[in-house]
Amino acid sequence: MAPDEPDRRIPLERAFNFRDLGGYPARGHKRLRRGKLFRSDDLFRLSDGDLAHLAELGIRTVIDLRTEAEAVRGRFPAEKFAIDYYQNSLIDISADHAQARGDGAQDYIFLRYRQILTEGSAGIRQVFARLVRAEAAPAVFHCVAGKDRTGLVAAITLEVLCVDREHVLADYSMTELAMGEALEWLEAEFPDLARRMNDLPPVVLSAKPENLARVLDWLDTSHGGAEGYLLSLGLTREELADFRSWMLE
Repeated sequence: MAPDEPDRRIPLERAFNFRDLGGYPARGHKRLRRGKLFRSDDLFRLSDGDLAHLAELGIRTVIDLRTEAEAVRGRFPAEKFAIDYYQNSLIDISADHAQARGDGAQDYIFLRYRQILTEGSAGIRQVFARLVRAEAAPAVFHCVAGKDRTGLVAAITLEVLCVDREHVLADYSMTELAMGEALEWLEAEFPDLARRMNDLPPVVLSAKPENLARVLDWLDTSHGGAEGYLLSLGLTREELADFRSWMLE
């Protein structure tokens, strides 16, 4: 994070990757508005203090990217807030660990992210059909760790909002710090789960910018970039232009 950029992390007791996507500089001497779009890890385990903090943020929309099987562990307590809660399940790539070891590790993230963008394209379309609407903000989208599915949605969002790629990749890599903090919390609260997490292949837990860069390069080549990808899913140029109009200051 550059010295003149704000800290986007929102300190919570039981979520470790809750961040404001606002504040990034965009092309045309503009900047993303703060307090409009947030990304996070799991939100079902929030403390009362965490929930009070989210109420102060004025969250109107929660988009849960987890699968129904993952959501069995718990969901954001939408009944306590006047918000819209959506389960927009995207593909869970974490179960396929065989390909994350040995020679396949270098391609694991690229292949799995491409799978989310292709096989999970209907879900991606639903997510963005909601995120681009001004009345949905402030909105937060999340998965389990806030790294893969959340990382992809965040990257596409930033690219569509004309944020330079160096910032897009830097935003993705910030998750590594959050992953470390989450594991420390799990070791104290759920040591058995922490041990299972620590046994995962390193690439599954990492958020290396070069891995996301390969995926964004693929989007450039195959669809003409993030905007072209969303247009191919059925979003309109007018919707994306409106998105930029209320998100950029």
